[in-house]
Amino acid sequence: MKKRTMSLLSLAILNFAYAQKDTLNQKNIEEVVVTGQYSPQSIKKSLYKVEVIGGDDIKRMAVNNVAEVLNQTLNILIVPEKNTGDSKANIMGLGADYTKVLIDNIPVIGDTGLGSNIDLTKLSLDNIERIEIVKGSMGVEFGNNAIAGVINIITKKNSNKQWNIRGFVQEETVGKEYDWVDYGKGRHIQSLGISHNISDKWFVDLSLNRNDFQGFWGNNQGKNYFERDNRRGYEWQPKEQWNPTFMLRFSAPKTQFFYKADYLLEEINYYNSVVDPKDLGGGERTFTSRDRDYFTQRMLHHFNIQTEFFKKTKFTGDLSYQKQSRERQDYVFDVPAIQEVSRDSKGTYYEAETIYSRGVISNFLDSNWANVQLGYEGDYTKGFAGMDSGKFDGNNVLNDVLNAGIFASAEFDLSSNWFLRPGVRINFSDTFETKPNVSLVLKKTINNQSEFRAVVGSANKNPTFEELFTYFVDSNHNIQGNSNLKPENSYSGMLYYSLFSKPSSSIKWSVDISSLYLQTQDRIELAITKEQPLQYKYINIDSYESWLNTISGKISNKNFGFNLGFSVLGRMMNLNNITDAKYQYSPELNASAYYNLLRTKTSFAIYYKGVGRTYRIMEDKSLGVTQYILGRQNAFSLMDFSVSQKIWKDHFTFTAGVRNIFDISDVRNAVSGTTGAHATTTAAERMFYGRSYFGRFNFNF
Repeated sequence: MKKRTMSLLSLAILNFAYAQKDTLNQKNIEEVVVTGQYSPQSIKKSLYKVEVIGGDDIKRMAVNNVAEVLNQTLNILIVPEKNTGDSKANIMGLGADYTKVLIDNIPVIGDTGLGSNIDLTKLSLDNIERIEIVKGSMGVEFGNNAIAGVINIITKKNSNKQWNIRGFVQEETVGKEYDWVDYGKGRHIQSLGISHNISDKWFVDLSLNRNDFQGFWGNNQGKNYFERDNRRGYEWQPKEQWNPTFMLRFSAPKTQFFYKADYLLEEINYYNSVVDPKDLGGGERTFTSRDRDYFTQRMLHHFNIQTEFFKKTKFTGDLSYQKQSRERQDYVFDVPAIQEVSRDSKGTYYEAETIYSRGVISNFLDSNWANVQLGYEGDYTKGFAGMDSGKFDGNNVLNDVLNAGIFASAEFDLSSNWFLRPGVRINFSDTFETKPNVSLVLKKTINNQSEFRAVVGSANKNPTFEELFTYFVDSNHNIQGNSNLKPENSYSGMLYYSLFSKPSSSIKWSVDISSLYLQTQDRIELAITKEQPLQYKYINIDSYESWLNTISGKISNKNFGFNLGFSVLGRMMNLNNITDAKYQYSPELNASAYYNLLRTKTSFAIYYKGVGRTYRIMEDKSLGVTQYILGRQNAFSLMDFSVSQKIWKDHFTFTAGVRNIFDISDVRNAVSGTTGAHATTTAAERMFYGRSYFGRFNFNF
């Protein structure tokens, strides 16, 4: 299917890179965060509680996309889809539509909207500095769909070297499946990046990543199998991704800006399990199957500027153009001959194109105890949903939406280390009704080793194409969308208490205790609107409540680190107005540790995550459209281990490890007694493909 198209030939340019000498001095800067801040802020001074996954943690994991990083994060469930290859984040028990995903504070385009329902496997980790996570409703700061939280991916924008050439080659099994010779099994990943400080003000970076996932065979027999027993194909479909990026940055004392271009090309190969005989004449015959390729193209253009004027006034502006399209192409495949017979033309089934702009001004008050931020945010999105992607009465759906919002907040430094930040946003739309959002952050710095936060906020979520425009009527079905749907509303309240070590301590430690409550109202659900004849319609009917209590701690010094966290998530899902809805509780535990042998430059790392038995909202398409059911998921545990060795002045790093040590695959699901539109049968859901092994070779000059 695919050929090896990248190899270690990139090493041929290493001697050139090694000949370059560093001309810049790297400064040791205290860890800063940007999510929800007026400007980059020390994590200890941040008003919002921001969880940070740093670059060192990402390197130790030896992972390759954002989904793999978050898979070990407490209170985030990554839900994979084996047919599409997508993996999306579930926070607070809510699906990917309720979490906003950003790159450098700019929302990322997806199939059904801007910043929501994002496939995290399409976001590579090359040149990623850190990932910031804020849980709770963040509508004032980030607008629509920031209900369960925000995931903000921060990229590197400078280097301490005049020239830098980096890259890696990684080989990984898929479960027990692997083939080095012809790349017919396993996972094969290559990356190459080059950056250059053109001057003391200009910096440029160029990178290319390739991820070749050859699919998971499981109990199937691959694409060349032609027995008529429905075992042809793969349990997880093969997928290949190419991801080139370009970044240019200018930095001066009062003005900085950067431009970033990111392109993704993804191909997924679906091999039909149904094989049909074909008579060739003369007593000969062959077997054919009708297969399909899926293609995704995503283009991102981001521009950001930060500048100061009138002495201290700060302005931050963002402008982005993004486009994502998904196409499918059917073809007839002669299985014994291993060749195509015919191929149809490509057809688009999803397309979204958006122009996004955001501007913020702050620090214009001549005050030592107060600061005000004023801003706007707007996006114009054209969306296309093909009739293949939903039941739209045999028609394609084309629609455009203009969203805009104005927001304001103020930070007050009150006496005795009390900080207060109220905020408000008004959202406008040419499609949906006007919705206000509010927020209030209260922080108390108790002493230099403890602090307290209280945060309340609101947000809303706009309806999707399927919820608005579905029309599926035949002799057995009557299912309709609703163009009069209104956005869902959410409210959240959070309490945080933190203890940490003294700044001068050689051993750093911290303990965080938090409680977070979230409620959504006017949830959109496929509900029965008529019993005889049976009719369904998307309406604003349901409510959802969740309550998350967490305690976590970490300790580290220059050669070791240990993290431990425990949480209990309670959820009450009032699907379809079930009157006996009650809280269902689920525990979760995660732990990680690393140890560095400083003399030999060897590093060991281990990660564990245990998820208790839980009830969660699951998608069900048994009726031909998406509905949401209340399903039970059994407990499971994940554990990963890796060891890394640096050599030759740290220019090379070898990493080897094992993922999913406990060999987890299926997670059983069962319906919790719902009926009607919410009924389905017990099924096995393969969330993972079992234990796998990997080896990676990194170079950095």
